[in-house]
Amino acid sequence: MSKKRKVVRIAISILAAIAIWLYVDLVRQPSVPMKVKDIPVEFSGESTTLADKGLMLLSGYDTTIDLTLKGPRRQLWQIDKDDIRIVVDTSSITEVGSQSLTYQVIYPDGVSKNSITVDWASAYRVTVTVGELYSTEVPLVCEVTGTPKKDFYAEDPILDTNKILLHGQRDDLINISYAKVTVDVTGSDKSYENALAFKLYDYNNIEVNNAAIRPTVKLVQVRVPIKTTKEVPLEMIVRESAGSTRDQVSFSIDPKSVTLAGEKDVLDAIQSIALDTVYLQDISESQTMYYEILAPEKTEIVGDNHSATVTFTVTGVTEKTVTVSHFQVERVPNGFTGICTTESIQVTIRGLAAEIEAVTEDNIIAVIDFSSLTAEGEYTLPVNIVVNGYKNISAKGTYQVNVKLESGTSTTY
Repeated sequence: MSKKRKVVRIAISILAAIAIWLYVDLVRQPSVPMKVKDIPVEFSGESTTLADKGLMLLSGYDTTIDLTLKGPRRQLWQIDKDDIRIVVDTSSITEVGSQSLTYQVIYPDGVSKNSITVDWASAYRVTVTVGELYSTEVPLVCEVTGTPKKDFYAEDPILDTNKILLHGQRDDLINISYAKVTVDVTGSDKSYENALAFKLYDYNNIEVNNAAIRPTVKLVQVRVPIKTTKEVPLEMIVRESAGSTRDQVSFSIDPKSVTLAGEKDVLDAIQSIALDTVYLQDISESQTMYYEILAPEKTEIVGDNHSATVTFTVTGVTEKTVTVSHFQVERVPNGFTGICTTESIQVTIRGLAAEIEAVTEDNIIAVIDFSSLTAEGEYTLPVNIVVNGYKNISAKGTYQVNVKLESGTSTTY
């Protein structure tokens, strides 16, 4: 039993020690140190307030500071060292020369700055040299190197700006001729797009590395289109009807295809170019149509083929005009009577020559749909021409008749 009691006492002692440690750490929250090294100094107002005064920093902008912070362990655990910032306000600078400035330590969001103190710093002030500000604009160029993948080519680069504004001392700026970004497109089959850093060059095309020259931007957006070509057929979308089918109407397109240039993913989605939608019943024998070929969006036509000729040929089909006096009223609203007041209409029918010769007026009915009417009155309505007994004949064109809607028993005849 004594051995068992000893084990119990040891377990209780361990739990008590943990409880005391938790109490001290969570309730009393003693301060512990944390070292942070090489924090870069940031200068607020350098490109605005200070520049408006015609001044600029000549030195000090590359300063880094080491800190030892002190605070509750739980607070320090929440801090990512890379998110600690040291910021110097330049608004108090009014003249050239050496200046000693204070700084502010800024912690990440969610961290209580009142519970953290700076126990030690490698420097408590930042010394800078201030000089007169000069400005100049230099052209920005893009050099494209390398060769894209086979059957692809690079177009001229597109930059979000063509000039770079530089600040600095006059003697430094006077030697700068231009700024340049470089893009390597070796083996590419897709367009290149990215934000890139640029380099400065003198009038002898020698790169200039001068930290005293301060560009107003560090990155520029560059896009180099990488394109290829694809041969795409031209087509006509045809709509058939009775007596006007592909068996009776044929057509040819000249040229049959065109070559498009564009980015690969755009061209992959294009299978053909439709010139027009044509209803075959409207095509007369040996009719020729002319079309401008419109390149799909984000593509362009390669070469001189910007127009096409479409020739239609109709065989075994004829037309004739007949008088239609048989009208059929349908879908008259309940409680009304529908009456056609037009006695007859002239209708052109089209179809196979043998059937056109055999059809008579008795085979043709003009059907009138009254469902769109809701009140008494006189109206003009379209009619649907039906040719009974002949599947290869249809009416050409559209037709209308005068009708009257009267109150009374619904009538269909």
